[in-house]
Amino acid sequence: MVVMIERAGNGGKELIGLGCFTRERPGWRIPVQHLRSYHTLHTFRSGMLCAPGESVAVARALLDHAEGRNSFAHAIEFHNVPAACPVFSALRDNACEAGGSWFERHRFERPVLDLGAGISPLAGFPDSTLKDLRRCRRRLAERGEVGFRVRHGMEAVQEHMRLEHAGWKGANGTSLLSSAEQAGFFRELSARFEEAGAIVFAETLCDGKVIASSSNLLLGDTLNAFKIGWDPEFAKSSPGRLNEMSLLEQAPVLWPQLRRFDSLSREKSYLADLLPHKEILVSGALATSRLGQQTMRVAHPLRQLAFRIRSPAPYALALCTAEFASGTASMCCVVA
Repeated sequence: MVVMIERAGNGGKELIGLGCFTRERPGWRIPVQHLRSYHTLHTFRSGMLCAPGESVAVARALLDHAEGRNSFAHAIEFHNVPAACPVFSALRDNACEAGGSWFERHRFERPVLDLGAGISPLAGFPDSTLKDLRRCRRRLAERGEVGFRVRHGMEAVQEHMRLEHAGWKGANGTSLLSSAEQAGFFRELSARFEEAGAIVFAETLCDGKVIASSSNLLLGDTLNAFKIGWDPEFAKSSPGRLNEMSLLEQAPVLWPQLRRFDSLSREKSYLADLLPHKEILVSGALATSRLGQQTMRVAHPLRQLAFRIRSPAPYALALCTAEFASGTASMCCVVA
């Protein structure tokens, strides 16, 4: 279900909010009918897109729909939503005023890099980290001339998938090329984002050979890491980490509007030791009514047991561009 929230005005309707959800029946984890933020195998964050300054209006419209005649939803489940997100904060505040409550399941700190104007991207890196990376670069230079470039196009897509498959992901059967469906998904994603100039491949080379590649989604003022791969033959030189460092070094020149690099990874990932800043993400359910709040509070012990029995799998970035563009929206809220 694609939710579009529009503001009515004299000149027509203006889109101010957008989100993807599914309608869910009562279950072990959430014992009331509810909406669930849409996520797939490649969803690392949920929430809603919102026009600047419209977070309160968007939150109220979504809650009105959740409590409306055609919904009967008493809760909204979120997976990895930024704790400081204005829409999430407004949703939580307005739900509490209506007798609801936030039931948090999990929170963690995700590695990010906040970029300040005129400040070197590597300024906040620990000296020990920079020293180790420079040592790795010197070790790599002993094997040939080291280079770095940003590339686009299908050739970069194929090179990226090859390197991602060459390492431990390929051995474990979790790489993109391990599944025809996932490989097809990534090729289509790359082609569509290429049309909008929103996908970037960063490559590190040694003696003219590509030994590391990362795919990144450039959305607004944020560069989002997606996948990474490297040649196992050069593993001792940490080509993946060197590739990320080179990308961050050149990011302010390549994209002056950039304000954040989001790792889209977990707090104990390989980027955790590299990126100096953190963003708090939370997962849980927002009871949007007094009935939802009371039912979930009573069922809390059973819900905790259900989470231990069957916890959700890790997800990456939610991409709803195709559904929105194809006009499959099933609901529209209008803010007067």
